[in-house]
Amino acid sequence: MNAFELIKNKKPLLWINPDKLNSEKALSTKTLTTSDIKEAEERLQRFAPLLIKIFPELQSTGGVIDSELMELGLSENTFIKSDHSLSISGSIKARGGFYAVFVIVEKILSEHGLSVTNITNKTVKDIRSLFASRSLVVGSTGNLGLSIGLMGRAFGFSVTVHMSLDAKEWKKEKLKKIGATVVEHKSDYTVACRVARLSADEHKGIYFIDDENSKDLFLGYSAAATTLSGQLKEKNIPVDIDHPLFVYLPCGVGGAPGGITFGLKHIFGDNVHCFFAEPVEAPAMILGLVTGENSSVSVNDIGLTLDTCADGLAVGRPSEFVAGIMTTLLDGCFTLKDNDMLKYLKELYDTEGLKIEPSAAAGFAGPEYLTNSSIGKDYLAKNKIDTKNITHIVWTTGGSMEPEEEFQKNYKIGKFLFE
Repeated sequence: MNAFELIKNKKPLLWINPDKLNSEKALSTKTLTTSDIKEAEERLQRFAPLLIKIFPELQSTGGVIDSELMELGLSENTFIKSDHSLSISGSIKARGGFYAVFVIVEKILSEHGLSVTNITNKTVKDIRSLFASRSLVVGSTGNLGLSIGLMGRAFGFSVTVHMSLDAKEWKKEKLKKIGATVVEHKSDYTVACRVARLSADEHKGIYFIDDENSKDLFLGYSAAATTLSGQLKEKNIPVDIDHPLFVYLPCGVGGAPGGITFGLKHIFGDNVHCFFAEPVEAPAMILGLVTGENSSVSVNDIGLTLDTCADGLAVGRPSEFVAGIMTTLLDGCFTLKDNDMLKYLKELYDTEGLKIEPSAAAGFAGPEYLTNSSIGKDYLAKNKIDTKNITHIVWTTGGSMEPEEEFQKNYKIGKFLFE
């Protein structure tokens, strides 16, 4: 079977992108540049003192929201970028979601002749009063909605989250508890996002955060590449032609993995190899790239159902904006079954004591695909890569806010499958 047939028949596969260009050439064709990433980093730095005021628990990190780079005890040269435990929101979506809120905050402040520096000395109550008449709207399968809800409400915005059929009940309840309005849809993510978009009107103070096409979300994610680069240097881990970096990123609509890939390619060029991980029932990005149709094709068009335990990855179409950038930049994608995600979830808890969501477990199939499959071996041989010199990073996406009973349910299934 070719890649399309494997996708259609729900067969796990590793796909190498035949359209990938040299990183320098690929990046030269993109509208976003290094200066855009730098601007995002500077905005995050501007907000750090204010975040400490709003979230005192960030005092120890200087207002920086980042995760630990952890080495896996049982796997040599394999690390976890542990965004499942990010401060405040407990998921990778905080990187883009928080940043998108910051962009809106600065826009509103600028309209009133103010800046972030001006309001840092105000009380939290006064800060919230500045934005109490404004609203944020977003469509989400779960974690982005949580991130927008948490940061938006912290600043005093009203927040409405349109959630797809696949969204977990506990995420809806958590949003309601912080005062966000949850609109439940009996349809998939694409419809939830469309309705959210139509409800926005900036003239009336209603701001839509667009997970499908937002450059702000994308750049918020891209800034993570710089902090990862710093962590690698701290651990004396080289990244060069003889010591390549392989990064495995769970993918839903594509904003988070796409933004991170974009940032990493700017820093490491062809010495970093990025692969997206998707469920066999929701391979939105790989389907768009394999067919060349990007967001014009849905997994529903080929008979797939989005029926996956990885709710954060349950989308039918990729972001047109992100897919367009990844066409010549991404190294490849792979898919896996739910049972395999639950096995990885179980094994990670047993060996490392880490609790993650099924979505966050998707990337753990990456090292095995690249080093043990025939397609992976061919890729390494073509690029003259010695497996002993690879540093593998699996980027986890969510889990620390998940209720214990939800984790235990998934863990028990993984235990049953694994033993």
